[in-house]
Amino acid sequence: MSIDYLLDLERDIDAGKDIYACPGVGRNQWVLGRNSEDLKKIARRTAEHKKIAVNIVRLIPKSDAIAGNLFLVPTKIGDPGSRGEPQIEWTIIETKEAAETMRDVRHGPSPFFATQVEDTISPQ
Repeated sequence: MSIDYLLDLERDIDAGKDIYACPGVGRNQWVLGRNSEDLKKIARRTAEHKKIAVNIVRLIPKSDAIAGNLFLVPTKIGDPGSRGEPQIEWTIIETKEAAETMRDVRHGPSPFFATQVEDTISPQ
């Protein structure tokens, strides 16, 4: 189930593992990976498609957020796809309080993550 994926992701981030994310081409789609270099190709494609600069962010525990950090929040958690992949729509939110309100709680209190910008990819 997709909520299990999110809980595992939260556990990994709380344990200190580096997880990176960048927006995908689709609406409310984010791609997660263990290495920011792996996401550069996806970020470049997204930047070219949307004609805007795209950030690659590192996910950090929401408890470690400082002023200015944004939050990546799962706003729609769907059933797993045909290959078992999680189906999650994400939104970037500016404050922790708003993130608490916007997250999908249909499957229980879903985790959300603070972000730190690692790299910015501009369209060429």
